[in-house]
Amino acid sequence: MYQPNYDELVQSWNKTLAVLALIAEVPVALVMKIENNIISVFSKNDNQANPYEIGDSEELEDSGLYCEHVIKTQNLLNIPNALIDDDWKENPDIKLNMISYLGLPICAGDTTPFGTICILDSKPHEYNEPIIKLLETIKQSFETQLKLLHQQKQAFEQQQFTELATLIRGIAHEINTPLGNCITTVDVTKLALNDTKSLLIKKQLSQQALQNTLDTLENTNELLDRNLTACAHKIRILQDLLYTKSQSSKTVITLAQLSESLQEHLKEQIKYRAIKLDINYQNPHSQFEVEIELLKQVLIILLQNSMEHAFNNIADPAIEINIFNFDEVLKIHYKDNGNGISSNELSSIFTPFFKGSSNQSGLGLGLSIAKKIVSQQLQGDICVQESDAGAHFLISLPK
Repeated sequence: MYQPNYDELVQSWNKTLAVLALIAEVPVALVMKIENNIISVFSKNDNQANPYEIGDSEELEDSGLYCEHVIKTQNLLNIPNALIDDDWKENPDIKLNMISYLGLPICAGDTTPFGTICILDSKPHEYNEPIIKLLETIKQSFETQLKLLHQQKQAFEQQQFTELATLIRGIAHEINTPLGNCITTVDVTKLALNDTKSLLIKKQLSQQALQNTLDTLENTNELLDRNLTACAHKIRILQDLLYTKSQSSKTVITLAQLSESLQEHLKEQIKYRAIKLDINYQNPHSQFEVEIELLKQVLIILLQNSMEHAFNNIADPAIEINIFNFDEVLKIHYKDNGNGISSNELSSIFTPFFKGSSNQSGLGLGLSIAKKIVSQQLQGDICVQESDAGAHFLISLPK
């Protein structure tokens, strides 16, 4: 399930709450979040006089908190001095010496309650209209940000659903044919055995009939073996896509050593093909840490993709790999001089079972596996760059 990343949001809101507290002349400005009847401090201003810490929490129902009232009523609550208010003089925040309160409800992006935004003071405080208007404005801003996060969540889940549907259709398409052949083969085998058994019972089984049955069994056995092997191969590829785990470990290596290792590994893949391979780099002695075996696997997938799909009718096929070692990231540019990728296929190139408009051969899983390795195991990114000729992939690996 998609979980929004609130880290940047919290940092941004902390700064906004600091300005709010400064303008309102209060020691405390908070955003409280509710989840499963638990209310907790989600964001706060940074002030030594603020006794609340992010993550502080307690049960909401019947807590007697100012914020419980705001959430239940979904209205503004303005308490200038709880000590002289019979409804609030024993609320839990009094223990922290927070005797005045101004708070508003915050809705999540899907209109369900998110929590509250509030300011509190340790002394009586009459909150004037400009402060209330400021609190309302900040509340609306925060709700807009939450709505955007909710829309991102919906878009992500829709994309996940689309990819899952594509995956299911692809699996069904790839497995149905060999399994269908197996079922047909079993039916033929059953029919041959039943006919032979019937002839045997009737004592009419001739040597020729027996030989015909044996020939049928031999052929069906070969067909079964071929199709079951095909199924097993396709399932292994799908397992690579879904469950690939790193058997590698990070190695400190120089650019020169990386280039040499890649040259040796990739040239083995193209030794029977007239493909020119160039690997270029700067600062040969600069070092970095990388899971070299996983990186090789990704580049082999790109190489195979070029060989299978890019070099049709290309007179002098060539692959160029340029490696740049920056302070915070290693960038690897993979380019071929093949037929390239059409603009309408760029957004789908890493989708499982994608085969392009030409309905290329193969499962169409290679680039999906490459994407998974880079993003999930190497914690980096791989994307397609615009190119005047051929395909251009950029791999970015953070240090």
